[in-house]
Order: sequence, then structure tokens, then C-alpha cells
Amino acid sequence: MKPKMNQSLILEVAKLNENGKPMLDKYSRPIVSRSSHVCRTREHGEALTTPQLRVQDGKDEIDVLPDTPVTEGAKVEYTTIGGRRKHGTILSIVETTNLTASKVYFRTCVVDV
Repeated sequence: MKPKMNQSLILEVAKLNENGKPMLDKYSRPIVSRSSHVCRTREHGEALTTPQLRVQDGKDEIDVLPDTPVTEGAKVEYTTIGGRRKHGTILSIVETTNLTASKVYFRTCVVDV
């Protein structure tokens, strides 16, 4: 079962040289290429409250197609179901497969916002 993917995702992937190392600009920042993909997003937010402190923790989940080149630590910019543009960093990636694990249906990326 594949979810409908009506939102958009922009991935920033570092360009690599012939040795496999990231290419850098004159300020020693990696040169990135931006690519657009379709996705499905879910927003999660938690508020942990103690007598001294209130901490809000938000992690969004993004479902992408199996051929999307996502990696942990990549910077992403995406559109939520409500139409808001958000950006964050991919913390982890989980694959959803069929019963025999011979086919990947989609990948779920957990994004720190």
C-alpha cells in the first residue's frame, strides 16, 4: 500500500569530486545541488512540562518514494499538508517493505525541525 504523495520535497545533496570528497566553495562550504521530489508529510509535536521548564519537541515524518536519494544528515525543505514551507535535517530513515522484504514500498524520513 503506497500513500498518496501530494506534497513536495527539495533535497540538498553535496556535489562530490572524482575522489568522492565533497566539493567546496571559496568559503569552505560544500557546494550543493537541489532536487525536487514528491512526498507525504506528517507533523508531530510534543510539549514536555516540568515546574521549572517547558520544552517543545517537534519531529516531522516524510514519506518518499524508494528511488529518492535520501541520506541521514541531509538538509531538506518541504511542504506540509497545510501548505506551510518548513526545513530541517534528516535524523533517520526507515524503509517500509512487503512481507518478504523483497520490495521497498516507501521510505520514512524523520526530520528535526
